Amino acid sequence: MSKLFTYIFITFFFVISSHQVFAWQKKKANTKAKITNTSKKKKTASNKKKKSSKKKGAKNNRSRKSNTTVVIKPVKLEDIVKQVPLDIPVLRDTAPTKVVSILSAFKPQLKSVVKINFTNAAPIVDTQSVQYSYQVPSQNLSFSYRPIALNPLAIVLASPANLVGNTNVKVGFGNYLYQLLSINFINKSPKTINNLGISTESSEGIHHLQKYRMSKFDYQGNLMLNDSNSLLTHVYANQNQYYRYGLVPDTLSLPTSNYLQKLTNVGVSMAFLNKYKPSSSFTYRPKFEFSHLSDVQNKSNTYIAMTSPMSYQMNKEMLFNFDVNFSYSHLNSYASSSNTLLRFDPSLNLNKWKLKILVGVSPVYKSDGFKLYPNIQLQHNLKDTAWVIKAGWMNHTINTQYGDLLNENPWITQPVDLKIMSQDKQFLKFEVNASKHLQYGFGFSLNKYANLPFYTKEPLAIAAYLPGSAASGLTYTNRVANGLKYYTLFESKANTIDLEAHLHYQFSDQFSIDNHFNYTQFNYIKDNEKPWGFVPVKFNSTFYWQANKKLLIDGSFNFMSGIESITEGASYVPKTLNPITLLNAGLSYKLSIPWKIWVKSSNLLNSQYQRWGDYPALGVQINAGVVYSFYK
Repeated sequence: MSKLFTYIFITFFFVISSHQVFAWQKKKANTKAKITNTSKKKKTASNKKKKSSKKKGAKNNRSRKSNTTVVIKPVKLEDIVKQVPLDIPVLRDTAPTKVVSILSAFKPQLKSVVKINFTNAAPIVDTQSVQYSYQVPSQNLSFSYRPIALNPLAIVLASPANLVGNTNVKVGFGNYLYQLLSINFINKSPKTINNLGISTESSEGIHHLQKYRMSKFDYQGNLMLNDSNSLLTHVYANQNQYYRYGLVPDTLSLPTSNYLQKLTNVGVSMAFLNKYKPSSSFTYRPKFEFSHLSDVQNKSNTYIAMTSPMSYQMNKEMLFNFDVNFSYSHLNSYASSSNTLLRFDPSLNLNKWKLKILVGVSPVYKSDGFKLYPNIQLQHNLKDTAWVIKAGWMNHTINTQYGDLLNENPWITQPVDLKIMSQDKQFLKFEVNASKHLQYGFGFSLNKYANLPFYTKEPLAIAAYLPGSAASGLTYTNRVANGLKYYTLFESKANTIDLEAHLHYQFSDQFSIDNHFNYTQFNYIKDNEKPWGFVPVKFNSTFYWQANKKLLIDGSFNFMSGIESITEGASYVPKTLNPITLLNAGLSYKLSIPWKIWVKSSNLLNSQYQRWGDYPALGVQINAGVVYSFYK
């Protein structure tokens, strides 16, 4: 019964509506007919006086019959709108003018399935396009991109894409008798990627001891065990040979073995990569590292490390992390010493209340005792803006290696022992994704360091008690016989305030520029008078420009404030070295598929700088060469 009443109500509504519309149309047609008759009567008034009354009456009767014909025209929506009185308010759309028009490339068609004479009816083709307008808030027209963590893989050349492997030979020459020979082999199969590189590089200098030679062997492999697991392997062997030329006259004829600084470093690392899958809630990525470094005096450092990042996805809003890190470092120097570090990082990731929160603790077992550090990190995206606020309180611990110290200062002598460095950091950062091309940010942090390494010239007071120092006669006057050496000092406690900023701009894959700035101010140093060898102000800018398919240009600009050092003489006097400004540039041009030329220039401003006191650097250096590729 309810459906019956519904049908009756709908039928009644359509009858009343149609009756009102037809009545309005008829009234409008009669009005137009009367206006037409009146105008025609005025036009024929002069003709009516010349003719007889009978003829006039007949004609008038015929004209009335013809003019009373009613023509009903279809009603337009515009005509109805014009009839609305001006005093009735009209609703206007006040939505913003920014709209998004979406046109679908696919348009459905309604086809009849009825067969006429046992043949299908022709489909009805609709050639009109229907456009819909959607009001989208401006803050939703762009979205910030947050990349996931990247894992280093072996490099695979993209051009030409149909080749499965190749061998590159790189040769280069330059001023100061620079020579370079490098061979790189890349092979890719459906389940493996292999990258093998061998190179040798050497150069002379203005000083007869200002020369070096570097030889490298490097292998990287990626073995795909299945769809979700991969095994990454890295094997390397490096040998660097250079000489301590600081404060040594160029006319001296002593044996070069007195100044030799020769280092050999071999190592291997293996990582088991478990890729994240939506269907799997548990991920793990264990890694094993081993390295052994030895110098010309048979002093060595052996390092073993095992890390295992693990996570369990509890639900969409909660992720539990349990990372384990273990490292062991053994130094065979004047006396044998070892350091052991075991660290756990359990934490809980929450993505709620428009916040990303990480809460956890970091228990650390070290050779010098047990420490418990907090691990708190917050991230919040400001509503309707591109601003991201990050804050936190965390700790970093590093089991210092002999090789790490040499990378910072290649002129140091063998350290007496190594210590575990820790950094307790409280930070606040602001990051802005201004557009898909431009991102920048800035922030500051409060840091508390323990066992932070400083570097100063080896003083007589320390040389007096070092084993073997008496035999070598290490004093102020024998710099000439052995070259200038630096000594490593581990500062037991230091507090700093750091300011940092960065800016990144990228236009597709054709142009990119990265800028980083860092300023460090020491507020407290417990053991040393100055932060020897530490750079307080750093600015670095790098860019690359893919001008066309063949030409690639890259470069860098670096600025460093002068470090705190010590003058030579009867007594040690602190001094600050001059700032350093460096400009480097390079380019490569592809002549054909197998041939490419390259040019690399360093210190284009010809700065006469000293990164470390009394070790002057070279001037402008320009190197160039070719690359030839043998395709498989």
